[in-house]
Amino acid sequence: MSIKYKWLAGELKEMIGKNIRAGIEKLPTEQELCSRYHVSRQTVRQALAVLEKGNLIVRKQGSGSYITGVLPDQNKNTVAILISDDQEYIYPGVLADIRAELSGNGFTPHVYITGGRTESEYEILLSLLDAPPRGIIAEGCKSALPSPNLDLYRRLMKKGTGLVFLHNYYPALTGSLYIKDDNIAGSAMLVRHLAEQGHTSIGGIFKTDDLQSIERYQGFIETMRSLHLNISDEKIGWFDSRDQFSLEKEKDSSFLRKIAGEALSSCTAVVCYNDMIAFYLLRELRLAGYHLPEDMAVAAFDNTYLSNYGPLSITTLSHKPHEMGTLAAMTMVRRLKGLPASPQEVPWKLNLKGSTNFTV
Repeated sequence: MSIKYKWLAGELKEMIGKNIRAGIEKLPTEQELCSRYHVSRQTVRQALAVLEKGNLIVRKQGSGSYITGVLPDQNKNTVAILISDDQEYIYPGVLADIRAELSGNGFTPHVYITGGRTESEYEILLSLLDAPPRGIIAEGCKSALPSPNLDLYRRLMKKGTGLVFLHNYYPALTGSLYIKDDNIAGSAMLVRHLAEQGHTSIGGIFKTDDLQSIERYQGFIETMRSLHLNISDEKIGWFDSRDQFSLEKEKDSSFLRKIAGEALSSCTAVVCYNDMIAFYLLRELRLAGYHLPEDMAVAAFDNTYLSNYGPLSITTLSHKPHEMGTLAAMTMVRRLKGLPASPQEVPWKLNLKGSTNFTV
């Protein structure tokens, strides 16, 4: 009897592998397994208990046995997470949510920090080719620009590695799965809020090499036009990853000082790429003698701790708690189970605070 249930467990492990590739989440019923393999119900239940102990299936009372997507060899159940940072801004929370969801489903997350640099991304992907992980959750580097690393992603995918992008994606990598913000709609919400406050001269600060920011710029421009508000290239300030690095690591906000003095000189309101830009912009505006929010209303994205950190809280957009990281991990788990998964854009919620609490 003991030999028979172990044999059956082996057969079912092979079935699980085939079902994952076929996108079949549920095992046959106990009765169907008895008939197919000519064994008793007790043998089937013993075999299923082995699979459940190995985290290969989860049994739901009254429903049946469901495949977890986990492979018998635990060394093959790793998911690489490529992300810009693990210490600053939104990243510690997002990483904690990804890790919790993956670990809870039997997968082992390994975090790799790119610093937003394509050469770091290249080195990481090259090292992963030696022992490809089951999956990769990746935040693209300079995603608004052509990526030099698409060939490595394609090679990993060809080896069977599942891929889900977070916050952005590479448009040239066709058919990519991604979980990202609904950036166009987000900018529309901010512009409309500022317009409702009576502002007609609204500027923007956006990042040149990031897909998120390009979409936010697109939503900004489209909404300004739909509201018949003046659109001028001179009212848009641009920065890049090098400027952001200097701001994060050295607190160098000189590029924002220049933007405030030039692009925003004729504006009464501004939409910022994120809370960090808004936070340091407010500092530069105070140093320049602005009375806030009377002289300049400021709105941004992300609703991080920085939006409540200074003397003036920042009107900003947010998601539901734990939404982005958890959704990215859940999408990866579905991918590794062989189940259908689709790209998703996560909607924003507007949080009204002090930085726009003034009507023109």
